[in-house]
Amino acid sequence: MGKIGRIERQPLKRQMILTFVWIMLLSAFCSIMTIGFGLWWLVQKDFFRPANTYENKLPAITSYVRLQHEAILNPSNRAELEKMIPAEGIRYQVVGLDGKPLYGTIADRMVSGREALINTLNRTVSTEPSTGIGGRYVKINPVISKAGELKGAILLKYKLEVTSQYNKNNKGFNLINVTLIVVLILLVVSPFLYIAVFTYLFAARLGRRIARPVHELIKASERIRDQDLDFTVSYKAENELGLLTESFENMRSALKSSLLREWKLEQERRDMMDAIAHDFRTPMTVIQGNVELLADMPEMPRSQAEKHLKVIEDNIQRVNRLIQDVQVASEKDIEYFPLRTGEIRLQQFLQDKELEIGYICGSRQVKYSFHVEDFAPGAGEIVLMDVQRVSQVLDNLISNSLRYLPVKGGWLGIRIARHASMLQFEICDNGRGFNGKDLPHLFEKFYSGEMGQSGLGLYTAKIIVEKHGGSIRAYNRQEGGACITFTIRTQEPAAKDEDI
Repeated sequence: MGKIGRIERQPLKRQMILTFVWIMLLSAFCSIMTIGFGLWWLVQKDFFRPANTYENKLPAITSYVRLQHEAILNPSNRAELEKMIPAEGIRYQVVGLDGKPLYGTIADRMVSGREALINTLNRTVSTEPSTGIGGRYVKINPVISKAGELKGAILLKYKLEVTSQYNKNNKGFNLINVTLIVVLILLVVSPFLYIAVFTYLFAARLGRRIARPVHELIKASERIRDQDLDFTVSYKAENELGLLTESFENMRSALKSSLLREWKLEQERRDMMDAIAHDFRTPMTVIQGNVELLADMPEMPRSQAEKHLKVIEDNIQRVNRLIQDVQVASEKDIEYFPLRTGEIRLQQFLQDKELEIGYICGSRQVKYSFHVEDFAPGAGEIVLMDVQRVSQVLDNLISNSLRYLPVKGGWLGIRIARHASMLQFEICDNGRGFNGKDLPHLFEKFYSGEMGQSGLGLYTAKIIVEKHGGSIRAYNRQEGGACITFTIRTQEPAAKDEDI
């Protein structure tokens, strides 16, 4: 979208006022110029003559009469005199010293006698009203002989009004009169024409300014309809349309964030279901192995059979817990892990895990070691923790280690250290180890390393450990292979008050 102009940033009311002012100013200016040029053209073409047109010709006539002296009184000089006097605008009368007419275009006697003539010499007298602005006047100029004696006078009667050379010669409907009428009509209607033209031009420009953000909003709504939210509404202005586009952009941004959260949650739910399905394999494998073992050895001693049944029961509980996780995954965020802590006999829990790990490693022909170290010998046997979640972390880490062990000579080592209020678990193997580039990102959600492993399982383990108040880290063994160590905080149940 192009750059927004200064006027376009103004409120719509101000834009309309400015548009109206510009229309009036430009229309007035162009009308004045048009009317002025039209009148000048009409004057140049003699369609209109100024009111003083004939008055301006009097000095030349007066000068001619002065040069002719008393010869101007002789009627034989009439033809030469009339060449100097325009007949359509000036009428004249040559009189003697007694005021008697000698010749001219005025028939009636204008001066009553010698005394009246002398009193009106070199004067201009109004004779009759005009049909227009101005009037008709008579200028009386003396006729002087070469000796300087007054011999008579010449009376020049002229119009002082706007005239046209076509008034007499071109009457009725002809081309000249039509041209004059058309020009006059154009001059009269020119202000209205300019107002119409400038209104159209400025209204079109104002319409484009308004349509610009409207079209952008229409295109934006179409893109939202097509589920495309990767755009921005670029129109920015401090007016009503700017506020509208800003609100639309805020809505688009909020909608995008909301949909992204929804899409992300949906993806996380699917991935969590995949992780839960992955976690199902370990307890199901343990259950299946123990069931097959019991079926193959019907004469097994009861004490030994009960151990296998206990393993089956524990893994069935884990399966039930995973089923609950499926329900949670269908409704909650992947980070929602409710802890259900309970009283657990730590030694029994560790023995059961050792049996499970031994069976899994035996079925895969993998050597393993399982060591428990107690750095808090005075601590109680019962601890509080979510045993199903901790088992989920252990199973996940052990399953990951088994995936990357060598085909032959694989080894898995589990070490558990008990402290006063903490359990530390260390799972190591002699596999290929972690890639140096992957180590800083192993516990990030959905991180996929160079070997294609998904970060969801390790991310889930990290969340469970942190909800237990612990931490988790990964590193490579100097001898080769990978290690993951995590700690969880445990607490002993509060002592119950005995009745006295």
